[in-house]
Amino acid sequence: MNLKVRSWLACIALASTLLLAACGGGGGGGGGGGGSASTTLNVSITGEALKFDQGTLTAKAGSPVNVSLKNGSAAQKHNWVLVKDDAAANTVSTAAAATGGEPPAGPDVLAKTPTAAPGATATGSFTAPAAGTYVFLCTEPGHYAAGMKGTLTVS
Repeated sequence: MNLKVRSWLACIALASTLLLAACGGGGGGGGGGGGSASTTLNVSITGEALKFDQGTLTAKAGSPVNVSLKNGSAAQKHNWVLVKDDAAANTVSTAAAATGGEPPAGPDVLAKTPTAAPGATATGSFTAPAAGTYVFLCTEPGHYAAGMKGTLTVS
């Protein structure tokens, strides 16, 4: 085989390898195996404000969701708790006040992060519920009453 043919075949082999690598099954961040890609919800509290930096969040029904709560307060603890609706938020907030902010176990709490100390980050994960609008809140005493809540829209 002459040099020109060998060079041409080497180029074809290299191009094929690159094409297969680009299209191949790299592990990536997707759900793999035909599942839904995961969603990361980055939520922060800035300073001493009793509010989340994002009042609305979104996710896809049935997909894995990771929550990262960055507590920018220098003095207050915060958490992120997902509940079914406003009625559940009132119930969960009231019950949590009796335990120093720890949300109660039960069907009203769909997901939560641990409590983040001042300056710390807390993380949690869950599978997004059915399509609908849900409420998230901080269950530290007095925080929900001060307006520390938002909505998660699941489509």
